[in-house]
Amino acid sequence: MTKQALPFVAPLLLFMLFLMGESWCPEQHYLLYVPKTLCVGAVILWYWRSLPTLVPKAAILSVLVGVVGVILWVKLDPWLVHYDQPLIGRNPFQLYSATEAWSLFAVRLFGIAVVVPITEELFWRGFLMRWLIKEDFTSVPIGTYTPLSFYVTTAFFAVEHGPEWPLGAIVGLVYGVWFIRTKSLGSVMLAHGVTNLLLAFYCLQTNDWHFLSIVAPAHP
Repeated sequence: MTKQALPFVAPLLLFMLFLMGESWCPEQHYLLYVPKTLCVGAVILWYWRSLPTLVPKAAILSVLVGVVGVILWVKLDPWLVHYDQPLIGRNPFQLYSATEAWSLFAVRLFGIAVVVPITEELFWRGFLMRWLIKEDFTSVPIGTYTPLSFYVTTAFFAVEHGPEWPLGAIVGLVYGVWFIRTKSLGSVMLAHGVTNLLLAFYCLQTNDWHFLSIVAPAHP
């Protein structure tokens, strides 16, 4: 891995390592989310000066794109997703005292709305989408489109979401189009963050926590 790639790749690699631990200890999901958020956030901050500007363009429209994303995610879920593996949708308010639950949910909210969008978009659209065009990816302008880079990146973004991959594909296409239109990592991060934030509030409001779930590993 080149030195230029590390700011874009390192946060997601660390995030995935923590995710593996969570999948094997689903009962500790909320507690493990605290060090994951802090550590991945710290890596992002460490490399911050090496990153391109993350200031969003067309912030209001980016927020609206994020709203469209959560509507698609929630409304299409019953039609597109068939969960072959059990999803562990754990309600923190049933597992912990009120004070602890609100504290852990606040960390989860910060992670899903801030740390996750930055982490994922740095890798998928900041690194991979450009690297697929040219190995010296930093020479490729942010938001450059080729069919191969666009659809391969969208496919990998979808697969990352496990059994929810059909939703990831559709919403990923929305994010990808917005990214190409704005040529701004900050804009797609903002849209992604709004989707995740509203999804978390949807879980809180409806008491349907499967959208904040992790897939339980298949044991022999």
